[in-house]
Amino acid sequence: MCNCKNVEIGSFDNQLQIDHPSLLHPVWVDACIADEIIDLLHKGVKTIGSCCGHNKAVPTIGVALESVKLMEELGYKHHPNPCVIRGPYSRTYFYAKSVKCSLKAKIKIWLPYLWRKFWDI
Repeated sequence: MCNCKNVEIGSFDNQLQIDHPSLLHPVWVDACIADEIIDLLHKGVKTIGSCCGHNKAVPTIGVALESVKLMEELGYKHHPNPCVIRGPYSRTYFYAKSVKCSLKAKIKIWLPYLWRKFWDI
């Protein structure tokens, strides 16, 4: 579980600024997931967004298309992108390893995904 208390999804509360040499400018990242993002940046992964889930959703890391293979090599599992369900960009989101989510959050994410897969919409 993450350390967020009463932090809504989409909120910028509980974030840290990361200024990494691989970035063109500093970025803001949820404090719970910041160490993992910094580690990925050191390994050459180009992240495009991340969220610790705020104890309400599954913690995810979004990466640039060219970093998908590297994330797979690092042992990361794909997270179904609810906005893009087909094509190469549907595989650019991954489950975070450093933050675990509750069963309630997992069910909230997986049921709609399985429903779409079953009915092939």
